[in-house]
Amino acid sequence: MKDLESAVAFYGTPAFQAGTFSIGNPANKATPITISSDPNDPEVQAIAAFLRVLNALENIRSSINVADRGRTMMSEEDAHDLAKLALAETGDALKVLSQGALAASTEAGILSARANLFVARVLLQIGQDAPLRAVGNVLQQATTRLRAARLNLADPGTLSASYQK
Repeated sequence: MKDLESAVAFYGTPAFQAGTFSIGNPANKATPITISSDPNDPEVQAIAAFLRVLNALENIRSSINVADRGRTMMSEEDAHDLAKLALAETGDALKVLSQGALAASTEAGILSARANLFVARVLLQIGQDAPLRAVGNVLQQATTRLRAARLNLADPGTLSASYQK
């Protein structure tokens, strides 16, 4: 599929609605849903935006986890490698929040999350080359920004325990 919006819109196509894509037993037809097959339909855009936020939250969770591990490393090379992995996850979160309907979003939460992710990305870039004595501090600052981005996107009370660390 071209993009996430096209993938969501697929569920409104006649082929899906007719059950052509049933898995396994042909008698297991897809549950009919009413959704547009147009990727630009506002409902399709809203569903895709929701999925993008979920994806960004997972990237943020992973980035925090990796950066926290990086703070405990005794080897500068290991700390730098983990900063690089956290940077990739942070970059993915920033990218997904800048695509589709979210690209033009003026919602404060999305804008603030992007700003916090941008700062975290810069800090993680610095962490890749910082001396070992400074890496822990840089990664701590990055995780603070990542946690702030997470708060911009979701009410912490609605997140499972693994997303609250």
